[in-house]
Amino acid sequence: MGFFNRKKNDEGQKAPAKSTAAKAKAEETKEEAAKPATYVTRETGSAYRILVRPLVTEKTTALSKLGQYAFEITKGANKMEVRKAVKSVYGVTPTSVRVITVLGKPVRSRSGMSRRSSWRKAMVTLKKGDRIDLFANA
Repeated sequence: MGFFNRKKNDEGQKAPAKSTAAKAKAEETKEEAAKPATYVTRETGSAYRILVRPLVTEKTTALSKLGQYAFEITKGANKMEVRKAVKSVYGVTPTSVRVITVLGKPVRSRSGMSRRSSWRKAMVTLKKGDRIDLFANA
């Protein structure tokens, strides 16, 4: 079986050990190949749990020219968490954050009336000169 004989050569003798210089050279090439080229990494932590998605509508597109952006956020998030999440994910400085709870609309189904789920929206105003490119990866 090849598994048990892997450290022996064809004649049944132990194979010579690799030199330390060869091992060091092999490790250096592995490290160079493993490094990404020009990626910038940020510590986002739980920011992606707070910001569910950016809201892109006609109204929010018009407001983005004024430096205001809208995001759907989780139900338990507060203004400070939203501020930190926007700063860590997009790298911009929010000057103000307003949080709104959007109530679910009543809808009819064949079993009678029911209600859509409520959700929360955050309106974020950025510092003068900052902007978020929401379609950078599209």
